Amino acid sequence: MAGRKLRTSVSDESAEIILLKIKTLNKVANREHIKLLKSSVARWNTWRESNPNIVPDLDRVDFNGADLSNANLRKANFYMTLLNSANLQGANLTKTFFASSDLRGANLNETDCSGVKFNGADLCGCTFKKAKLRNADFSDLDLRDVDFSEADLRRADLRKSNLEKVKFFKADLRKTLLTEANLTEAYLSSAWLQETDLQWANLSKAILRYSVNLTPAQIQSAKIDRETKVPHYLKIHWISETDFRCEEKSR
Repeated sequence: MAGRKLRTSVSDESAEIILLKIKTLNKVANREHIKLLKSSVARWNTWRESNPNIVPDLDRVDFNGADLSNANLRKANFYMTLLNSANLQGANLTKTFFASSDLRGANLNETDCSGVKFNGADLCGCTFKKAKLRNADFSDLDLRDVDFSEADLRRADLRKSNLEKVKFFKADLRKTLLTEANLTEAYLSSAWLQETDLQWANLSKAILRYSVNLTPAQIQSAKIDRETKVPHYLKIHWISETDFRCEEKSR
């Protein structure tokens, strides 16, 4: 019996040592990932092509001001990572995890962020011009002053987000969720708005001139004021200071 107990104890201890070694090796590998990415995006992309099944773990790393343009960061873990003013232009960020990361002032122009979840991320002052953002999750975030000009936001989730003064010039917002979003003074000129959900969205002082496929029903489901600029094909009839009726202009 004593021999059995001894063998079991040794076996358990060996298992713990092996597990500790594996964890240590993983940490070393992660440090190598960070070093490689910071030293050369070209070599990083080559490494990723050769190791497509390895998911980079880059959580809590300081990439403030880093040039990561055109990097292949697909499915990378950027949990609580510092990316303040980083240049990510043209990067592949599909299904990347950015929860609680600091992306203030980052350049995300022309990135592919399809399916990305930005839960709790700080995106103040970011630019997403011409970015692919289909099915991205921006819900319940402070996105004031973000530039989404010419971005593809089809089916993206921006419910309850603060979109004050956000630029959506020529953005594709077809079937985008903007329910209860604050779009005060947002610039939506020439944006595609077919089947966009604007239920209870605040469009006070928003500019919707030249927007495409906007319907009276969408406008009536939202909150507007007398400074809201609707496209030329719609007409607002004010009944009181807050009540209105929207209809298409007769051709």
